[in-house]
Amino acid sequence: MNNENQLVVEDKDTDKDKGKKRDKKDIVKNIAIVFLCIMLALTFFSNTIMNYSLAQVATVSVDSGEIVKEIPISGEIVAEDPYEVTVKESRKISGVAVKEGAHVKKDDILFYLDDIESEEFLAEKEKLDELELKYDTELFSGNVPDDVITNVRKGKKSSHDKYQSELKAATDRYDAALDADRAAQAQIDAITQKATTDKADSDYNAATPGYTLAQAQADLADAQARGDEDRIEDLQKKVDELTKDQSQLNNLGTQLDADNQKKLAAATAEKARTQAELEAATKEKEKVLASLGSEIGLTDLKDKIAESKAKLAKLEAESTGATIKAPVDGIISSINKVAGEKTNAEEPVAVIQVDGKDMTLECSVKTEQAKRVKVGNVATLTNPYSFEKPDSFKAILKSIRNDKKDPANMKVLTFKIESPEVTPGQEISLKMGEKPKHYDMIVPNNAVKGGDNKSYVLVLTEKNSPLGNRYIATKVDVNTLDSDSKNTAIEGNLPEYCSIITTASKAIDPGDQVRLAEK
Repeated sequence: MNNENQLVVEDKDTDKDKGKKRDKKDIVKNIAIVFLCIMLALTFFSNTIMNYSLAQVATVSVDSGEIVKEIPISGEIVAEDPYEVTVKESRKISGVAVKEGAHVKKDDILFYLDDIESEEFLAEKEKLDELELKYDTELFSGNVPDDVITNVRKGKKSSHDKYQSELKAATDRYDAALDADRAAQAQIDAITQKATTDKADSDYNAATPGYTLAQAQADLADAQARGDEDRIEDLQKKVDELTKDQSQLNNLGTQLDADNQKKLAAATAEKARTQAELEAATKEKEKVLASLGSEIGLTDLKDKIAESKAKLAKLEAESTGATIKAPVDGIISSINKVAGEKTNAEEPVAVIQVDGKDMTLECSVKTEQAKRVKVGNVATLTNPYSFEKPDSFKAILKSIRNDKKDPANMKVLTFKIESPEVTPGQEISLKMGEKPKHYDMIVPNNAVKGGDNKSYVLVLTEKNSPLGNRYIATKVDVNTLDSDSKNTAIEGNLPEYCSIITTASKAIDPGDQVRLAEK
């Protein structure tokens, strides 16, 4: 019994040891799996990050094809110095007598007009009424001299010589009166100044002996008080002489002042006379100016009334049975109005390509294309079957100039067009230059790299790796044979069915690893 229990215990211990060993193996295995997963993830992400850092490229396949050096020309036919038929009044069109493309002679009828008063006729009539009202109002305003009214009504227009003579006489009188009045005022100012000066001098001269006289009188009183008879007699003589001198000086001052006042009165009277003359001359000049202005203004109004009446009569005559006729010989290139529409003043109702004037076509091309042609070259129709007589069509290059929109890269070709079948405004397509050439290998121009006769292309080569395919830009030398605006013909040792790199998201060099652009 004890042995059996012992065996049972040993078996249990053995199972525990085996379980522990299995747990250790599982742990190691799980750690290994996790490690491998982490390594694979890191490898994948590093490969992905590296791929996104690579230049992204676009490729094309090498193919056979043509190098086209023909220059396509297209544009609108334009008439040189086209004649625009216009009318000076607004009228309703009752009929159109010609069609576009028709040849007309001078004075051929182009349009028929309704017999109604035009807007210009009505406007001119309103203008005439306003002019006549203004003329009558100014003529009898009360500000116009009667002789001027009479002359204007009788149509007597004074000459410029008469105007000049009348104005000169009035101006001369005014100028003379103004000068005289200024001189009179100047005389008054001078006399007034002299009177003031004389009075000041007289007062000063009279005051000078007054002081000495007062001193002598004081001395005389003192001598009399002391009874000094000898001094009294001398001082009395001195007082008498000084009194006499003072009296004489006062009289002289009074005489000078009276004389100045007399002169001032005469000068004031002269000033009054000159001022009255100046006022009269001023009124006369104003009257002459008003008279001349009224006569000139009224005469001008009368002339305008006569002109308006003549224009109104002409418009009235043209309002019945009126037509619009061709002013020159030529081809009708456009009809701008139809029956029922109204004409507008100065708006072209038709355009005529005048006989003997050129028709032209302009087209903008690249500078490289323009270098292949020269003035005098002939362009041909792209689709001659659209013309009944294509042999009579000529397009001659007459000028080459810079395109103002892009002078560095573009040129404008101007052709002289000769054809009985084209009209201004018509769109046509032409071609000129060399015929297309066939080549076994052509690629886009941007696929060819290098220069100085050392051209090459970058071929996309593929390499396998455990983590996927890798693409390398491999340099292959080529020779360029020909080119046009889009493609270049090449020859070289290129792999069969290879892909040529044309563009890249950033600069690449031969041997660089790249990635394909996503489609």
